[in-house]
Amino acid sequence: MLILERWSLALVLALAVPPAGAQELRPWRGGNAPPLALQDLEGRVHRLEDYRGKVVLVNFWATWCDPCRAEMPAMNKLRASLAGRPFAVLAVNLAESESRIRRFMEQVPLEFVVLLDRDSGVAKAWKARVLPVSFVLDAEGRIRYSALGEIDWAQDGVRKAMLALMPREAIPPRAALSASFP
Repeated sequence: MLILERWSLALVLALAVPPAGAQELRPWRGGNAPPLALQDLEGRVHRLEDYRGKVVLVNFWATWCDPCRAEMPAMNKLRASLAGRPFAVLAVNLAESESRIRRFMEQVPLEFVVLLDRDSGVAKAWKARVLPVSFVLDAEGRIRYSALGEIDWAQDGVRKAMLALMPREAIPPRAALSASFP
């Protein structure tokens, strides 16, 4: 029965995601960020409060989700373009085995933290019912944007939105806003 429920959930999630490239960051009006405390692939626990002072992209994903896989390289580009600034990506994997995630990462190297939501409890708390779904938190830990479905994280508008959320002392004068992706 559990296998049937997972496949049913996977089918619903796959069918519910809008077409690729159609999504944008949307201002968030849904309240505060729920707790997040999960282990990464090395067994280290990451808590959302550990990232205070940084803009954080929290992305819920799975290896079986085509739009999830498709947006990962753009997340790598965004993270690289903001290197040295107070920015972090936390990719929360939904209930998959470590071996499956590692196999995926051999094909698509991820240059950010991958967290294991083994029982989907964090996804439920965040109301992540469709994959991919992402939330952007400001330096105080408040959700400021969400994105439902695949988004091109490498677009300049997204980068500018991240920079605008950063504490002023973290952004060099005007050059940072006009800088393009590597």
